[in-house]
Amino acid sequence: MKQSLFFLGLFFVLITMTAVGEAQELILHLSFDELAGDVAKDLSEFGNDATFKGNPKLIDGVFGKALEFDGKTSGQIPDHASLDIVDGITIEFWAIVKGGEAIQSGVEKGIAWVSGLYNLAALYNGGTILQFFDLPDACNDDNIGPSIQDGEWHFLAGTWDGNDILLYIDGELEAEMPCKGELVPNNDPLFIGARGGSGRFLTGALDEIKMYNYALTKDELLKDMEEPVTLHVDAQDKLATVWARLKTR
Repeated sequence: MKQSLFFLGLFFVLITMTAVGEAQELILHLSFDELAGDVAKDLSEFGNDATFKGNPKLIDGVFGKALEFDGKTSGQIPDHASLDIVDGITIEFWAIVKGGEAIQSGVEKGIAWVSGLYNLAALYNGGTILQFFDLPDACNDDNIGPSIQDGEWHFLAGTWDGNDILLYIDGELEAEMPCKGELVPNNDPLFIGARGGSGRFLTGALDEIKMYNYALTKDELLKDMEEPVTLHVDAQDKLATVWARLKTR
């Protein structure tokens, strides 16, 4: 009986772990309210902490502190399954963009223009963009939104639901394009404020970087823009709940 219960419990745990992995999740939240040396802690349940090189410096942000980027500073997050996007994503952050390069990356998965790459660029040839490598060519760099290069804080957000790319600035939809397809994940790190840590450096500041593995609605983006609170149920809590239920049977 005990052996049967064990295997039954194991079965439910495996099912629960699968459900957790496939759930719509917040997969990254860097608030930049503090740094532990050169590390910014990820507030999501996945522990995607970012390590920065250059001269990471905290300044006053939209909510608490923000991280200043001087055109030489960048962050790196090791590859993790939670960051391997296939058919849906939201990337959002508050940004100040000043001078510097003509293209300035915000959040980008990949060291170069490679399969599985996605990038929300704070500055892209005079505008802003959410771009992907694996989608049709027009989705690579044609869906350009207005520029935020005015030295002021702006809330930039890009979503993709497997069918359409939407780009928002300060909560308003500014650019959209049909982009149907799937991404083939790469094993590269996720970079903050530069492409591959070696180019397209951001000059300005970022605050409240958040990523989801699905496309948020406009109303959900507005809630994040107004109050970027991290709300999640930890995967361990979910498993503990399953075990608790099994023990009472």
